[in-house]
Amino acid sequence: MGSLNLEQLIDDLGCSLLCCKPDSRLSILYASKAFFRTLGYAKDEISALLEEGPEPVLRNNPPVDWERIREEIRAKGFANPELRLIKKDGHHIWASYRVRLQKDQDGAEFFSGVLEDITLRRRSRRQRLEQAQELEALTANVPCGVLRCRSDEFLTLNFVSEGFCRMTGYRRDEIAAEFGSRFIQMIYEKDRDLLLRQAGGRMRRDGAAELTYRIMGKSGRLIWVLDKSRVQEDCNGNVWLYSVLMDITETQKAQEELAATEERYRMILEHAADPVVDFDLKTSRIYYSPAFTARFGTGFPQYGNLMADLPELSLIYEPDRRRLTEKADRLLHGEVLEDDEFRFLGADGVYIWCNVHPAAFLDEQGKAARLIVVISDIDRRKKESIALRQRAEHDLLTGLYNRVTAVGKIEKVIARSEREERHALFVIDIDNFKNVNDRLGHLKGDELIVETAARIKRLFREEDIVGRIGGDEFVVFLRGITSVNLVVKKAECIGNAFRENSISGPVCVSGSVGISFYPYDGNSYEELFRKADAAMYAAKKSGKDSFRVYTSEIDEIARS
Repeated sequence: MGSLNLEQLIDDLGCSLLCCKPDSRLSILYASKAFFRTLGYAKDEISALLEEGPEPVLRNNPPVDWERIREEIRAKGFANPELRLIKKDGHHIWASYRVRLQKDQDGAEFFSGVLEDITLRRRSRRQRLEQAQELEALTANVPCGVLRCRSDEFLTLNFVSEGFCRMTGYRRDEIAAEFGSRFIQMIYEKDRDLLLRQAGGRMRRDGAAELTYRIMGKSGRLIWVLDKSRVQEDCNGNVWLYSVLMDITETQKAQEELAATEERYRMILEHAADPVVDFDLKTSRIYYSPAFTARFGTGFPQYGNLMADLPELSLIYEPDRRRLTEKADRLLHGEVLEDDEFRFLGADGVYIWCNVHPAAFLDEQGKAARLIVVISDIDRRKKESIALRQRAEHDLLTGLYNRVTAVGKIEKVIARSEREERHALFVIDIDNFKNVNDRLGHLKGDELIVETAARIKRLFREEDIVGRIGGDEFVVFLRGITSVNLVVKKAECIGNAFRENSISGPVCVSGSVGISFYPYDGNSYEELFRKADAAMYAAKKSGKDSFRVYTSEIDEIARS
C-alpha cells in the first residue's frame, strides 16, 4: 500500500491547508496548492493574508478578533471562524477555517487548519433569512393567520404571522411556551383526529387541502377557521405545510341559524318541480319528493345505507351504476362535483336520461351529514344529441363509421397501445364495382355496398373498428390480435362474404383485401394505411378476389 498523501486527500475533499503566524499580518507559513488555486493566485504572489497596503486578501467586516480566536482554541482545542477572502479577480469567497494552535521546533506558536469554501452555504443561509423576512413583511398586516409548520404528527410550527397572533390572542413566545410550538395542541381536541385524517388524505392527491375546524383562543373561546393549506418541499428535502387561516366563526353561526329553517326547506322540497332525493347520513333516513315518486314510482326503502345499495340499485341503468357510485364516494369525501348524466328507470319501465345535480352538506366536524340529489329529465334532449352525433360519426348509407371517425378512433387506439399490443389494419375494396353500377344501375350498386358493409361488420367484434372510407372502399382495425393465423382467417371470411352476396346477374362480385400489422408495418394510421393499401392493389394486380399481407416487395409491385 502506497504512502497516504494527506494534502491530496484534503484537496480531493474540496478543502485546503493553511498555516499562518499569529502576527498582525497573518504571514503565511504554508498553504496547499488548492488554497492558491481557489483564490486564483500563484504560490509566490501571497505572503500574508493581512497586508499593510489597501488591498488585503482577508477582509472581514468587522475584522476577525484573532486574540479571541486564540483564547477559544486554548479553551476547547480549536476554533472555527468564517473568513472573507478576496480572489485575484476581485470577487470574494467565504471559507470556514477549522484552526488549531501548534508550535514549531523552536517553540513558536502558529495557526494551522483546514479551509473549506462555504460561499454557497452562506448564500443559501442568507436567502433563507431574506425569505423569512419577506414572509414576515407580507403577512404582517393581512386580516388572517399564516402558518408554516412541519408535515409531522404535531404540525410543529416554524413560522407564525402577526395576524394569527391577533386572531388567537397569543404572542409567539406564549405559543412556544404553552404549546411547545405544536399547532396540533392549539386545535380543539375533538377536531384533531378529523383534521389529520382529512388533511392527510387530500395531501396525497394534489398537495392541497381546504378544511374547517376549531382552534382555542387565549380567552378560552372556540374559533372556527377555514384552513387553506398546501405542502411544499424545500431544496433540502424538508416538507413544509403552508396554511392560510381565516376566522369564519360568524359564518358558522349563520350556518347554524340556517339549519333551524329545516322545516321550511322541507316544504320547498315538497313543491319542487324536479325529483329530489334527500339522504340523511346520520339517521340513514331517505326522503323522496312527490315529483320523484310520480316520475320513478314508489316502493323504495325509507331507511338504509343508500351508498352501499347504489351498485345494485335497479333504479339506475346497470352500465351507469359504477360511475355514479364513484362520484357519490368522491362527493362524500369533500370534492365539489359538476352535474353529470345517468339513465334512470321510469315508473313506466323505460330508462330515461337524467341530469343529476348532487350536493353534500357537512356537519360541524366537516363530515358529510346529508346528501341531496336533484334529478332533471333530459331524455329528449340527450337522445337528440346522441342521434346528431351518430349522424356526424357514421356513414349515412351503411351505418359504419365514416372516414373521419374511423381514422380518429384508430389513431386513438394506437396512441394508447402498450408496447406488447398487436393490431391489424384491413383495407377492403370491391372488385369491378364500376361494372355493377354500369350494368345493374346505381341502386343495385348502393344495395351491394350496404350488404357488403353488413357482412363485414358481422365478422368483427364490437371493440374492432369498421368504417367506410370511400365509395366502395372499407377499413377494419382488428384490435389485440394474438396470431397471424387469426388475421388470415378473417381475410378469408371477408372473401367468402363477397362471394355469398345476393346480387345476381351478369356481374360476378368479389373483393380484394390488403393487410398491414401494428407495430411492424408502422406506428401511425397513415403509415399502416399506405402499406395495407399497397397490399390491396397487389391483390388486384394478381387477379383480384384475394388478399395480400404487406411485405417490402409489395411496394415494388404497387409501383410497377
